Amino acid sequence: MHEFYVVQNIIKSVEECLQNYPGKKVSKVVLLIGKFSGVEPDLLKTALDFFKKGSVLEEAEVVLEIEELKLRCLECGEEFIKEKWDLTCPKCGSLRTEVISGDQMLLKSLELEEV
Repeated sequence: MHEFYVVQNIIKSVEECLQNYPGKKVSKVVLLIGKFSGVEPDLLKTALDFFKKGSVLEEAEVVLEIEELKLRCLECGEEFIKEKWDLTCPKCGSLRTEVISGDQMLLKSLELEEV
């Protein structure tokens, strides 16, 4: 299960962050998931709910924010959002585009509180 390894890495990252804040616990974690990151949000949520038991995220609210695939054309400068993996610029038809966002998964924020 791919999401199991993703969850392990999320928990490890949060544990590393918490080392800088002794006496604190995580009350909320926000994850930014690109539509083309390769992570299925529903499966990730299920895996997080299961594997966070006994971890630093056990009592934390988990929020998943979904990010659209956004590209920029290197020919005409147009920025655009795609619903499928199609790199063609809708303005000029060029294939010389770059991904701006929507292809990654990031730990966006943590909210901490006193233990």
